[in-house]
Amino acid sequence: MIMGKPENLIESYLRKQAGTLGFLCYKFTSPGNNGVPDRVLIGHGYTFFVETKKDKTEAPRQLQKKVINRMIDNGALVYIMADKTDIDNLLQSFVDNTPIQPVRI
Repeated sequence: MIMGKPENLIESYLRKQAGTLGFLCYKFTSPGNNGVPDRVLIGHGYTFFVETKKDKTEAPRQLQKKVINRMIDNGALVYIMADKTDIDNLLQSFVDNTPIQPVRI
């Protein structure tokens, strides 16, 4: 069993599943720009960002909402994931070349 904070468990699952399906999955940091998503994924002709949360009850912080919405408004694909099934569905949508549309938060 993997030990750690619940958000780390979701992020670990994302990394594992992404690798299994042929995506690169990098920790995303942008010095001087707080609120950016946790991960950037590249594969199957797409580049997209994922913010992980420990479960569906954990909402993004206000700064995260602002940054994510700004990224989406500028054409980025950004998703908030807090559930293994949602991660599986998201990754498969890119494999199938039918990416899920990001939703402003």
